[in-house]
Amino acid sequence: MTRMEKKYLKESMEGEKIILKRHEIRLAQKMFEYVCKDKERLSRFLPWPPHIKSVDDEIKFIEESINAWDRYAGANYGIFRKTDKEYLGNVGAFNFDWDNESCEIGYWILGDYEGHGYMRDAVQALENELFLNGFNRIVIMCEKENQRSKLIPKSLGYTFEGRLRELKKANDKYVTLEVHSKLRKECKIEGLK
Repeated sequence: MTRMEKKYLKESMEGEKIILKRHEIRLAQKMFEYVCKDKERLSRFLPWPPHIKSVDDEIKFIEESINAWDRYAGANYGIFRKTDKEYLGNVGAFNFDWDNESCEIGYWILGDYEGHGYMRDAVQALENELFLNGFNRIVIMCEKENQRSKLIPKSLGYTFEGRLRELKKANDKYVTLEVHSKLRKECKIEGLK
């Protein structure tokens, strides 16, 4: 059995409605403003928003993202609307397991842009890139109560595998995550073997 070759994903990719661009430091200010604007909503289901207190926190996140990219450990992107290049949120692949050809996708979007298909399009574009680069399995984990987030894997044909009960403690509560996965053989994109 041949081992999957470590390689970088594209630095930019397009979906129907969005463009994904690899994180750059110059995005830190805008990212900080968005997280501050939507901190209460984002904190309902994500553990990190309460810890974002300055632009320096976003700079540190982007530097960590760049470092993960350089080590073939992850790929994080800003999501931009195609029509006007407006920044909408983030999507990323992480927990790269090159031996088992698997990884995980995570995402967030500013509340103003929810419900327009941007996140579905962003996850689809990233998923396609991952499968085309040799990954066999992609996992998306969502908090059990996060109905909007759970719509993404469902709409993209992921299989619900089950719940990891009270897996983590975030924002002073235990969090149950739902696990969804998709295999390369379940994906229908041109150029995929």
